[in-house]
Amino acid sequence: MANYFNLELDTTGPSNPSIIVDSGAQYTTDVAGYVNVAVSTGDAVTTNYQMKLWGDVDPTENVDIQPLEANAGWITFVASRQVKVSSGDGGKTINLRIRDDVHNESSTTSDDIIKDSTKPEVTIAGPDVNIISKKVSKNTSSFTFSSTNSGFEEYKVKAVGTTGSAEDTGTLIPTTNGSTNTSGNVGGYLMDDPISVSINGSDLELASSGDGIKIIKVFIKDDAGNWSN
Repeated sequence: MANYFNLELDTTGPSNPSIIVDSGAQYTTDVAGYVNVAVSTGDAVTTNYQMKLWGDVDPTENVDIQPLEANAGWITFVASRQVKVSSGDGGKTINLRIRDDVHNESSTTSDDIIKDSTKPEVTIAGPDVNIISKKVSKNTSSFTFSSTNSGFEEYKVKAVGTTGSAEDTGTLIPTTNGSTNTSGNVGGYLMDDPISVSINGSDLELASSGDGIKIIKVFIKDDAGNWSN
């Protein structure tokens, strides 16, 4: 029988800890506040590793993922997991620490994301006329619209089925016959800065065939990606 054995001393914590929230996105628009965090370390082998997550999180979602590091618990190291951030819009920070199988701890690292689940709001002034034809001088209706609570990046003017229709329904008013400013995506549109739109009767017919009352609705998208109702 051998009269010796090898005993390894390991006092080095996991190298290069990393956390990335929602693939590095600047914003999350998830109303409930769920984000996905990707976790990694430079260590090639992570058997029996654990990690600790804390920061701007919902303390009721997971007893081990808490606002303060002192109250957070060590959980099994996984490359990806879902975390629920704290309520309310604004910047959210999630912190990470990893420890190895003999409890050497890494340094702390973190990543940030902005929660923005507030939809932009549109107000319309006009139109100047409520009935048009396709006859010259009687074939155009004009109005302006603006955002009342935020700047926006994109807009669409659509013929929709109901007043409650969402952005992904209805038909965009074309500009084939002279309608103007029925869509835009250049970004940088300012709150309370009105945009003038005109709808030509022939374009309206292309978007919604047949005579009758048409519901015209404006949708705007803020820089977080929220479309107005």
